[in-house]
Amino acid sequence: MLTGLCIWSVVLSLNTKTNTEKSKTLLDLGSVSHSNVLLGFTALLALFSLAGVPPLAGFFAKLEIFVSALGSSLYFASFIAILSSVVSSFYYIRLVKTMYFEKREEDTSGISITHSCSLTMALCSFFLVYLFINPNFLLLLTQKMVLCLF
Repeated sequence: MLTGLCIWSVVLSLNTKTNTEKSKTLLDLGSVSHSNVLLGFTALLALFSLAGVPPLAGFFAKLEIFVSALGSSLYFASFIAILSSVVSSFYYIRLVKTMYFEKREEDTSGISITHSCSLTMALCSFFLVYLFINPNFLLLLTQKMVLCLF
């Protein structure tokens, strides 16, 4: 939930000089890391957390769900969930590649961010890093959620 909120805040903050409308494309992500370093780093953190990169909160959530499902002898469901996670990670890492390694012809300097989006991104980024340092709350919460399903 935190990473989704953070990603949507980043997407809503993407305004270039030619695209100030509400519709955004993947081309708007190109070189966002060069035009606004904090916006690019926040998107990087959130996408890595969605992909399940080990030091972030998304890894601990996925790990606990997979371990609880395997502990309940749901092997086929666990296999499908792990396979889906691997496939989705490819697409999340591809977005990071677009943000950091693809150049745009358009000048994207000076992307301004609204105060509400910057506050949302700051809080989400803080909790993503905090839940990396102290994942006990997240582990207990996901374990309770999985146990309630069965």
